[in-house]
Amino acid sequence: MKRFGFIIYLLISTLIISNCASTGFLMAKAKVTLFGDSYPPKSEDAKIDVYMTDKPTQEYVEFAQITCGDTNDKWSLEQITKKAREIGADGIIIIGKAGTSGVGIPMGTSTYVVSEEYGMTAIAIKYKKYK
Repeated sequence: MKRFGFIIYLLISTLIISNCASTGFLMAKAKVTLFGDSYPPKSEDAKIDVYMTDKPTQEYVEFAQITCGDTNDKWSLEQITKKAREIGADGIIIIGKAGTSGVGIPMGTSTYVVSEEYGMTAIAIKYKKYK
């Protein structure tokens, strides 16, 4: 009976922790990995095109990866677009989540795993200009 109570305690703890993790409390900052040179920064209010399901129709070069590991997608997108302006990007292509977190709970001969994806990863792009 003590083992059953312990398992219930672990399940409740996991639910509480996973619900807290989704509040965006981390307020993580975006990190940049450049593939080449950056470009002159853009103003703080400059428009950054965001592509999630489609790619741009005009030609572009990919020059950096920007990742933000926060649990709040809105915050992550804001931080990524802010960093994109700093490195002179014209747009970003969202390519997926930044990572996963999980908790394993032993149950007899098995382990029950609860995991959650978080954050956002994007590719910074610069449109090719024609003369």
